[in-house]
Formats: sequence, structure tokens, C-alpha cells
Amino acid sequence: MSESLQQILDVSVFWEYRTVLLRGLAVNFYVFACAAALALSLGLGAALLRISRQRLLRWTGTLHVEIFRNAPDYIMVVWVHFVLPLLIGTLLHTRFELNPFVSAIIALGFVYSGYFAETFRAGIEAVPGGQIEAGRSCGMSERLILWRIVLPQVVRRMLPESINQFISLFKATTIVSLIAVPDLMYQVSMIIQQEMRPLPLYTGAALVYFAVILVASYALRAASERWRNKIFA
Repeated sequence: MSESLQQILDVSVFWEYRTVLLRGLAVNFYVFACAAALALSLGLGAALLRISRQRLLRWTGTLHVEIFRNAPDYIMVVWVHFVLPLLIGTLLHTRFELNPFVSAIIALGFVYSGYFAETFRAGIEAVPGGQIEAGRSCGMSERLILWRIVLPQVVRRMLPESINQFISLFKATTIVSLIAVPDLMYQVSMIIQQEMRPLPLYTGAALVYFAVILVASYALRAASERWRNKIFA
């Protein structure tokens, strides 16, 4: 192997900038946590609309799911950051801008809310109707039935699928550098402009993402299985 090729493949440059790159990775986790909270909240709301007895509410929930579940992550991030402020500014007759963090969280949160909505809906519909009727016969309100009877069982049923969706959401955070969110990929791009060594830096970033996702996925699956077996055995 030639000396020039060794320099290209040398990933020690990735280690030299580890502090900056770790800060970028922390941004990925921050965006992921906020977007996941938003996706879960919107997803639960859309799922409840989808199972509503009122046709208008069902159509509203269905429209939400179909729009955002079929919207590409890339397009949503760009649209929310660049197009949505223009629309709001036009309506308000003033200049309006969104912080890149806010744009990334809104875009990814809404996209993945479509997936979580279907997961919630499937879990809710899998709860035996007799349990809900038993709660009503005991004088429980619909809200109390939801929180005490339905949702605990939904969480148990949706854990395997939701883990896959969380993993997909974390992988989607790799595109937020498109709108100048200083995540790991953004920091890698900035360092490449200085060092002009894209191969080791991009390779190092890929290995970091792979290691984080692999460890997190196994840990989450193991923890969820132990929790489900312990609580619901």
C-alpha cells in the first residue's frame, strides 16, 4: 500500500477532532429526543382521531397519517426550514425565520408521527373490547379507561415495532446538517474543508453511527423484553 493511500485511509484524523465530533453527536441525540417526544405526542393524538366515532375526526387523523407517513424525510426537513417560514411570513406580512434546530425537530417529529400513529392505532384496536366495557361498567371515564386500561397494554404491544421506528428516527437525524444543524455530519463536513481528507472522516462517521445504533438497538430490545416479561408475565 502506497504512503499516499495510507494517509487517505488513516482514521487518526477522526480521533484528533473527537471533541468537536462528540459535540456533533450530542446534537444528534438532542434532535432525536425532541423529535421522538413530538412524534409520540402527535402519533397518539392522530391514533385517537383515527378510531373516533365521528367521521370528520377519523378523516382528520387519516389525512395526518397519510401525509406525513408518505413524506420523505429529506423533503420535509428542507420544506419546513425554507418554505414554511415564507408561507408564515406572507400570511403575517413580516419576515419570519425558523431556527435550524426547531425546523429539524418539527420536520422529523411530524414525519414519524405518521408511523407512530399507526402503531398506536394497532395497539389500541388489539385491546379486548370487553375490558373497555368492564371499565365503563365500573363508572370509569373514557380518559381514565384510556390511561389505566388501554395505554398500558398498548405500550406492551407496540414496544418491538416502536424500537425499529426509534432507530429509523435516529438514522434520519443524519440529514439535519442540510439546514446547518451542527450535528456529527455537519462537523465532519467542516473538518473536511480544512483537512481535505473525506475518506477517513466519512468512514469514521459511518462507523460511529453504526456502533451507536447497533449497541442501542440491542440494549433497547433486551431491556424491553425483560420489562415485558417481568411486568406482564
